[in-house]
Amino acid sequence: MKFINKATIVAALLGGVTAIALTVGGVAFAHGGPHGKGGPWSPEKMEEHLAEMTQRLDLDDAQEASIRAIMERAQAQREEIRDMPRGKEKFTVMKELRFATEDQIYANLSCEQREDLRLLKREHKVERMERRFERYHSQDQN
Repeated sequence: MKFINKATIVAALLGGVTAIALTVGGVAFAHGGPHGKGGPWSPEKMEEHLAEMTQRLDLDDAQEASIRAIMERAQAQREEIRDMPRGKEKFTVMKELRFATEDQIYANLSCEQREDLRLLKREHKVERMERRFERYHSQDQN
């Protein structure tokens, strides 16, 4: 009977963990990355954001229609950009699209609504940070 040495066991365990990680990562990638189908730019999320903006900023019908058109154009452009290979150029183009979209939306708002939108964005950022913090610390305890 042969004995298995420690290095062989460690290598087998490391290989198994790597295989599991690659499988899980591949499944997540196949489903649209970490955000899945309900990612930050999905039509469902766009409707949620628009509904929240309409309520919190008290948008009138013309503002809502204009902002909806801006968001839909941006969403179509994002789909085109999404097919670009990953890299600095794609990142830059996405960032420019985001800033241009924000500028167009702000142009349709009153000064008071702009300030309310800045506060709303800040609240969303804090919520995202809290979720990341909770995920990070829940992993530490496991």
